[in-house]
Amino acid sequence: MAITTHWTSPPQDLQYSLESGTVHVWRASLDASPGRVSRYRSYLSQDELARADRFRMPHPQYQFIITRGILRMLLSRYTGVLPAQLHFETQAQGKPFLMTASSFPIQFNVAHTREMALIALTFQHAVGIDVEWIDRKIHDRDIAKRYFSPGESAYLASLASTVRTHQFFWYWTGKEAYLKMQGKGISEGLAQCELTIDPDQFKVGISHPNKNGQEEDCSLYRITCGSEHVGAVAVACLSARVSYWNWREEDPAKGLGTLHS
Repeated sequence: MAITTHWTSPPQDLQYSLESGTVHVWRASLDASPGRVSRYRSYLSQDELARADRFRMPHPQYQFIITRGILRMLLSRYTGVLPAQLHFETQAQGKPFLMTASSFPIQFNVAHTREMALIALTFQHAVGIDVEWIDRKIHDRDIAKRYFSPGESAYLASLASTVRTHQFFWYWTGKEAYLKMQGKGISEGLAQCELTIDPDQFKVGISHPNKNGQEEDCSLYRITCGSEHVGAVAVACLSARVSYWNWREEDPAKGLGTLHS
């Protein structure tokens, strides 16, 4: 049985619906029309604009601008601070966090890939998220053998090619979301955690080969984002409740940023 994430419209009282032990995951289109790029660019800081300008190709630059602009608009809705007045800093591994003074202790994480962004927000708890476009031409068995645990690699090698690539990306996004929650990058080692994926469940089990089966104080969930994308979200809370919201532009006449389940 294939699992399906239920994406819906958000409530009006976003701040009050984000409580301890909850996660809000937002899905956004990265349609890069000129008007949309210009609008979101106006919200970015000088540091963000400089980072955007370092992209050599226009398309990844536009996707970065739109993703950061949407992040600022979302955080503004939760904190009450204007989008352009939000101030970010980064941890040693590059994970951004909010420095702007606010009475609302919000944590967030962002991922984007071909034409899609996912943004996760939590109240107090650390969070990590990842999304990937399913590249059918990837050499998944070779990558798994090199970077995954022996058990995960052996499991993927046992699958038929028709399902293996999809499963590979479930593992990849789960591991990356977990490492991002910890404030680490994939350079820290994808094999440091081993995932147990139930094909009929959203929640994913996590174990550490070198920790003798010690229970992990977090939750990890798979996300279905559409026919060509998969994702995962990890939160430092054992019993997290996750809601999945579709991002829509504030001006519906523009017809941008709308995604359907």
